[in-house]
Amino acid sequence: MHGATDLARLYDEVVTGVTRQGLLVFPGYISDDLPAVWWQGGSEDWQEFLRIGKTEGARTVYISRTVLEEEDLQEVAGWIEERAGPGSTNGDRARLKEFERYVGNTGEVRLGWIRDGVAFLFQVRTDWYEEFLELMAEAEGEGLDEYDHAD
Repeated sequence: MHGATDLARLYDEVVTGVTRQGLLVFPGYISDDLPAVWWQGGSEDWQEFLRIGKTEGARTVYISRTVLEEEDLQEVAGWIEERAGPGSTNGDRARLKEFERYVGNTGEVRLGWIRDGVAFLFQVRTDWYEEFLELMAEAEGEGLDEYDHAD
């Protein structure tokens, strides 16, 4: 979500909106094991996503958020050290340091509902969280595809 640095307020708005619609809120993350359809509308269209879900007969909406924790930064720092080894460049370390100001902020909100074994998913991420996931993927030596399903 361009410009936003903390999605905590959006998360609270979504939870309130779900209950106003008469739907149940299940705080949880829908597994990647299910076939999924990802919302391709705008990141501000979560109310339309809920309206469609309710029209389709959804009764429960699964909602999760990702808050950046100090441990997340430490884990990535460990991966950078493992990969880079002694005498490495400080570029990745400097990039990682930039994320310290976001510790405690919500970087992702995801909601979804399930119908006939298919997960219908809506996801909003901040720009800084997208960048953090990219750094994390680089540090692990993997592609971003594992983390980003909403292309």
